[in-house]
Amino acid sequence: MLDTILNADLWFENYLLSIRAPFFLHLFNWITFFGSTVAIIVLTGIVGLYLFYSRHAKAHAIGLTTTIIGAAASSYIVKILVGRARPGGLIPSIIETSPSFPSGHATLGMALYGFLAFLLCKMYPKNTTLIVTGATLLILAIGFSRLYLGIHFPTDVLAGYLLGGLWVIIGIKIAARLPANDIVR
Repeated sequence: MLDTILNADLWFENYLLSIRAPFFLHLFNWITFFGSTVAIIVLTGIVGLYLFYSRHAKAHAIGLTTTIIGAAASSYIVKILVGRARPGGLIPSIIETSPSFPSGHATLGMALYGFLAFLLCKMYPKNTTLIVTGATLLILAIGFSRLYLGIHFPTDVLAGYLLGGLWVIIGIKIAARLPANDIVR
C-alpha cells in the first residue's frame, strides 16, 4: 500500500514536470510566498497585535497564536521524525533543504488562513460563503504551488492540510473557552 502511494506521488510530480511552463513557475513562486514562514510570521503578528489590543478580542489573539505556534512546532517535529527526502532529479525548480513530509507551507497556510476565515466569518456572517471560498482557494493555491514547483509530493501537502486543520480546530476551541470572546469591528 505504501509503495502504491509513493509511486502515485512520484507519478504526479513527474506529470507536473512535463507540463511546467516559465509563466506558471513565476506565478507559483509568487503564490508560495503566502505560505512561507516570513509571510506567516508577519501576518500573524499584525493580526495578533490587532486582536490583542482590541477591547474584546484577546481570546482570539491567544487562539491564533496557539494555532500558528502549534502548527509550526508539530510540522517541524514530524519533518524530523519522518525525514522524507524531497523530490529529486529534474523535479524541483528551487532548492529546499529541510525534510519534505509534511509540507510546512501547507500546514501554516491552512493554520493561518483557516483561523482568519473563522474570525472573518464571526465578524461578517453575511459574507461567510465569500470568506470561506476565498480562504479555501488561497490554501489550495499554496499547496498546489508546492507541487507545481516540485518541492513536495501530494501526500506532503495533504498531511500539511490535515495538521494545519487540526491546529485551527484547537485554536478555535481555546479561544472559545477564554473570557472576552467577542470580536469588535
